[in-house]
Amino acid sequence: MMLNSNKLYDLMADKGFQEPRTGNLFFPAYIYTYEPAQEYEMRKEIDLLIEKLKRPNHYLDSLVVNMYDELIDFLKNEQFAGQNLFNLIIEKEKEDPEEALAWVRDEINEGDFYKNFTKKVKDHFGVNNEKKVYLILHGFGSAYPYLRSSDFLKKTEKLIKEFKVIVFYPGDYKNNNYNLFGLLNDDNLYRANHLNNLIATE
Repeated sequence: MMLNSNKLYDLMADKGFQEPRTGNLFFPAYIYTYEPAQEYEMRKEIDLLIEKLKRPNHYLDSLVVNMYDELIDFLKNEQFAGQNLFNLIIEKEKEDPEEALAWVRDEINEGDFYKNFTKKVKDHFGVNNEKKVYLILHGFGSAYPYLRSSDFLKKTEKLIKEFKVIVFYPGDYKNNNYNLFGLLNDDNLYRANHLNNLIATE
C-alpha cells in the first residue's frame, strides 16, 4: 500500500502522538513499511508530509535524514593512509566485495559515524527548541548491506528516546517481524511500533 501523507499528517499533528514517551515499551520508534518498488513515490510523499508539518498552525521542527546519503558523506570525509576512504572502498569492492563490506561496517561501528550523527541531530534541534518533535529516517534500503536499520536503532537508542522517530522501511511486517525487502529479517526491530497499523492507507 502506498502512503497517504494526509493521513499520516493527521496522526503526527496530534499532540498526544508527539510525546516521545508514548509507544510500545516506551521505545518511540515507529516504522512505516512499504513496497521497495515505491521508493521514488515514498520520497515525494515524505516531502509533502514535512511541508504540512511546517505550516504555521503547527510548525513542528522535523529533521529528515537520508541514511544512504549520511553514510556516503561519512565515508567521503574519512581518510585512510592520506586518501579518501570512499574511493578506497570503491576500489576494494572491485577486488574483494566481502572485505569491502567488512571494512565499511568496521568504520561505522568503530569510527565516528554514530558520534557525527548524534551531533547532527542535536545541532539541528538545539537544547531549548520547544518545537523539536520528529526525527524522520529513510534510505536504509539503499544503505544495505552496509548499514541496517536494526543495528542503527540499537546503537542510537539513547538519542532516539529524546524524539519521536519515524523510519520509512522498504519491506514488510509479518508475524511480529520486520523484513527488509520482504526477505531479510531484522530481529532487533521487534520493539519498534508498526506505523501502518495506526493509520488508514489507500
